[in-house]
Amino acid sequence: MKVSKRDVLLLLAFLGILAAVLSYVFVFQPTMEKTEALAEENKQLEERIADLQNKSANRDSYESQTAQMRQEIEEIYQLFPVDVREENAVLLAINQELLSPMTIDSVTIDALVQVPVVEAQDQEMPDATYEIDEVEEIEDATGTQEAPTPDAVDTQNAAGMNPFNLMYRRATLNYEVSYEGLKRSVKNICMQTDRMVIDNLAVVYDEQTGLLRGVTSVNMFCVPGQEGKEYEEPDFGGVLLGTNNIFGTRIIRSEGNLPDLEDGAEDAEGEGAAE
Repeated sequence: MKVSKRDVLLLLAFLGILAAVLSYVFVFQPTMEKTEALAEENKQLEERIADLQNKSANRDSYESQTAQMRQEIEEIYQLFPVDVREENAVLLAINQELLSPMTIDSVTIDALVQVPVVEAQDQEMPDATYEIDEVEEIEDATGTQEAPTPDAVDTQNAAGMNPFNLMYRRATLNYEVSYEGLKRSVKNICMQTDRMVIDNLAVVYDEQTGLLRGVTSVNMFCVPGQEGKEYEEPDFGGVLLGTNNIFGTRIIRSEGNLPDLEDGAEDAEGEGAAE
């Protein structure tokens, strides 16, 4: 079979086109994609290098500010008592009843528990890796080669949110009060020197009495184990203890000046003897 010169040229042209297509698909296009990926990674690395250089230049300032913040945190924690006991909650209820004024029906005191730790929010980090000679050289020069990973930073932040073992005890007061007394009770809690906060407050209007029936939950905070501080017992010196009416019944007006039965019997015997 004889092949013409024209067919040979067409075959060569087809092979040339096929070679060009294959070169583009399997050589040029992957090379361009890799080049774009490297360019993006280089951009992120440049930003990372600039950030490390900035941190290195301001290292002394960061350390000074960190030490100052730690000192301020310690001073704030020093304002908390070392313990909050049941008697502190009882004294608070007594003060509320006297100063508001209000009638407290019951007081519920919970156990001392630790303040729950607030987890640090996850932050988006660039996907590029930094195990490259240029970055390692700069990290060696700036002293940040052993910087913690993002996961390690989040773990340290979460564990450091409650470094002083902050704890609280909840006291729940059930009471009957007027509107003015309710406002005074809230103000009285806000004026307490010990650290506490109103966690929940709910009141409803009682049509029968014209007063408000309410429930207030107060979280009383403390930091146990503080050096140089001891628990101070509350002063109950001005509190009246005990009651002559254990059932809480009302006193009829005519009962106010009744003589004792024994005294009355003796008086009656004396009058009979005199007659």
